[in-house]
Amino acid sequence: MRSGLGWRSLNPVEAVADVHSIENKDTLLRIAHEARNPEARRLALLKLGDKQLMAIFARSDCSPIVRRRLVRELDNIELVRQIAEDDDDRSVRESAEQRLAQLEKE
Repeated sequence: MRSGLGWRSLNPVEAVADVHSIENKDTLLRIAHEARNPEARRLALLKLGDKQLMAIFARSDCSPIVRRRLVRELDNIELVRQIAEDDDDRSVRESAEQRLAQLEKE
């Protein structure tokens, strides 16, 4: 049963479904900063495609789900290396290590 909260919902299915339908960059930016649901924040950031914003959230978002996905989009080798060394979540560090290996091959 849907709550009618859209991207504000804690239900990931409802929140993400709503974000998929949004194309307005200002609204996506608002979602990235305000959504309580990490999947909604992650999708909004990916849809925005702003590498600088992704870098900020990859370092600071409270959810490993968001950080883990965004680190795979980063191109800054030094930033990815820092995340691989410093993040407090093992899965984020592993994603950063994989991305770092990929960047070093390129």
